[in-house]
Order: sequence, then C-alpha cells, then structure tokens
Amino acid sequence: MKSQRQTQYRSEGLKIDFENLLPAEVISRTRYTEKLVLGSILRHHSPKDDQLSIALQAGIGPEDFCTPQHRTIFQSMLDAWGEIGADFLEQVLHVFHYCLREKPEYLYGMMDLGCSIQGQSLAWHARTLRALSFDRQECTLVAEYVGLLQQGQDTRDVFDDLLKIRSEKKNFQRGEPEAFGNGLDCWWSKFDRQRDDNFSDDIEIKSHLPSLDEDTQGFRRSEVAVLAGSPGSGKSALAMNFLLTAINGSKVKTALISLEMTIEEILARLINQMVDDVPLLYLLNPSRLQPRNWKNRPFEYERIIQEIEKARHYTDQLREEGVFQAEGLNSFTAESVLATVERAARAGADFVVVDHLHRVLFTERSNFAESMTRLMVNLTEIAKTTNICILALSQINRDACREGRSPRLTDLKGSSGLEENASLALILHRNLDSTKGNLYISKARSGRAGCIPLVFNAKRLTFQEVYDQ
Repeated sequence: MKSQRQTQYRSEGLKIDFENLLPAEVISRTRYTEKLVLGSILRHHSPKDDQLSIALQAGIGPEDFCTPQHRTIFQSMLDAWGEIGADFLEQVLHVFHYCLREKPEYLYGMMDLGCSIQGQSLAWHARTLRALSFDRQECTLVAEYVGLLQQGQDTRDVFDDLLKIRSEKKNFQRGEPEAFGNGLDCWWSKFDRQRDDNFSDDIEIKSHLPSLDEDTQGFRRSEVAVLAGSPGSGKSALAMNFLLTAINGSKVKTALISLEMTIEEILARLINQMVDDVPLLYLLNPSRLQPRNWKNRPFEYERIIQEIEKARHYTDQLREEGVFQAEGLNSFTAESVLATVERAARAGADFVVVDHLHRVLFTERSNFAESMTRLMVNLTEIAKTTNICILALSQINRDACREGRSPRLTDLKGSSGLEENASLALILHRNLDSTKGNLYISKARSGRAGCIPLVFNAKRLTFQEVYDQ
C-alpha cells in the first residue's frame, strides 16, 4: 500500500507537519537518491537499453518520490515509455518545461549526477529509494495515528494502513538478493569453468611486461588501475605501450582520453611506436619530410617513408576493426571526463586510458582529496557497470628524487582516494637523462607488490622489461 495522504494533518487545535518529522539529513539523502535514479534513467535509457524497467523491477513507482517535482518527472517517464516511436528524453523535457515550468538545466544536472550509474548499480539505488519511501510512509502514518488519538478520533483505518505498510516493508527486505548464497554458486561455477583446458580468460588484459602479468594478473575488467609518474618520466608513453599490447595481444577495443594532448599529438605518438627509428619530430611536423630536404640522403628518406607506409597500413586495419578511439578533451571538469569515459565504454571499449587525473577540474566546494576520492569512486562504478578496465594516469611529486628513496603512493597528490579505490597501483620512476627506470607495483589486489626494471627507447617511446642475466 502506498499512501496518498496529504503531508499535513489538520484538525481543531492540532496541526502536524509530517514532512518535518524526518531528520533533515534523511530528507536530503532521499532527494539526492531520487536525483541519481532519475538522472541515470534519463542519461542511459534507450529501446535497446531499457533502464526504466530495471528501476521498476526494483519496486519503485511515482509515489516513492518525496519531491513532487521528481514524482512528476518519473510519471512522465512512464507515460513516454509506453508510446511507440516517441523520443523518451524529448517527452520528459516537454513535461518538465510546460507542466512544471522549469528550465531544462535542472534535468541536465541530474543526468550528470547519474552518468556513472546504470544496470545493477541503478537497481541498488532504486531499492534504496524504495526502502527510504517505506520509512517515510511509516513515519507519516505513526504521526497521523498519534494525532487522531490526541483528538479522540477513530484510528482503525490508519492503524490498518500502518500494519500493511510494515508488512510490505518486511516482505521487501526479505526479497533482498541473497548475495552470499548466489555468490558462492557463481564462484564455484566460474572456478570449474576456468579449470577446463579450452578456457580462455576474457577478464585479464595482457600487458607487454611479463613480470607485471605474472605478479598482478595484468589489467582486469571491472577494475580501475592507476599509473603514476613524475613529469617527463614517460607515463603517457608507457600507457600507450599498454594500449597497443591490449589491441595486439588481448584483441580488445581500446580508448585514450587525454587532458594534455590534442588528437593530432595522440596519433603522432601512437604511430611513432609502430615505426622503426623515425623521430617523433617528423610525425608532429610532416613538412620536415618534404623531398627537397632529403636530396643528400635519398636512401634514408626512402627508408623513413617505407616505415611510415607500414604504419599507415596498420592504422587502416585499426580503423576498420574499430579497436582504437582517441579524444583530446577541451573541457576538464569531472563531469565531462566521466561522461567521455562512459561514452567510450558504451562505444565498445574494453580498456580505457585517462591521461591524466590531476588535470581534472573539480567544481564542488570540497578539498582536493575528497574530490579525487569521489572521482575515483565514479570511475570504479563505470568500470563495474560496463565491465571495462580503466587505467588512470596521475602525477607524482619529486620528493622521492630529492630524498634519495623509491617513490611511494603517498607521493601522489590526493593519494588516499587513489590508493583506496585502485585495484592496481603502478609508479614509474625514471630520471629524465637516463634510459633506465623502474616500474613499482605499489598495490596489487589480485597479486603482489614488487619492482620491474625497465629500459626506455627514446626514439620509439617504448619501455621494455630488463631481465636478469
């Protein structure tokens, strides 16, 4: 039973404001959860991705929204959902503007809040909203019951409603997914399947560093990894090494989202890793490859052109197969970055690199560590709901060099949020004037910490593992 009673009860000499019975933080949490649920549906719902049905299966309806405005929005979703050929978002915007007389920016703000919530995450948020609705209805009925008792009026109807609500609430709580029992069955089933000789692991994304894959099981879907390094250490180049290996070795689709480089710079560096001994300068400025500049070195010119043509052929394959996408962002807000990562995932990317986190601008009024934690939590939600691996690059300060020690996670700005939410944390340490470096495995949820010695090829911008003789 979902009570449609007014939020205020009035009788002679008695006035109860039921809305103020609940603590302010509960009301605030309820309204925020409503925005998350509505924003998630608005952003992700489509005929092929029916997010609204997920929310309905979780048990919520218009009456579960305490804010009348939100209740109207959800009802307009239900109305648009049943119309064949109707544009879902356009219908909701129409109701929002003409019925509620509100500006669409409010809806767009909710869509930004819900950008990283979909699928199972939306189901859990919807169930949370339903639970909050039960608490609110129960509190309202108790207050109404007391008010009627004080006036000596008949309380039987209200008492029956209260018993019914409590029964529905109990049944709802009893219907919570049995995570432990179901999880055990899934775990054993997966365990037996992986023991089969014909099993191929589609969770792990291989790197080009054997020790990294052996010690950590590589990059894994549904997880966020962090690669940190000081400016100029080569972390962007190493991340691109990982991308190309993911394409060639694990046969997965990839995406590079850069807050530092333009799309032209990204592609020039990508091609630089495909060719043999072609300086990056020539790829960034092709005018240097005009034939008139090479009259005295025709054989070297011919070699370079052949290498570039090989790269052209390979990039044609990448384009045809749709295994690589790149974007140089112009907007650095956290909302823009999260939306771009999600868009890449929905376009089919399995391995997404974000370069780098410390260029992200936070608009909310909170300290940097809290904002970074919130960003990492949102990235983790995207990784889990879309089953992708996200590699987030991060800056590290130069304290380790000054103090003559190995770098550690505390050298990262906002390190607490990065460390807590990263399943794999790597730190690249290399002096600018040296080709030798180390990749420190500072955290590995699926493996063990350690150190991998590397050598850097400055001409191809590649790192290779150094093995003991």
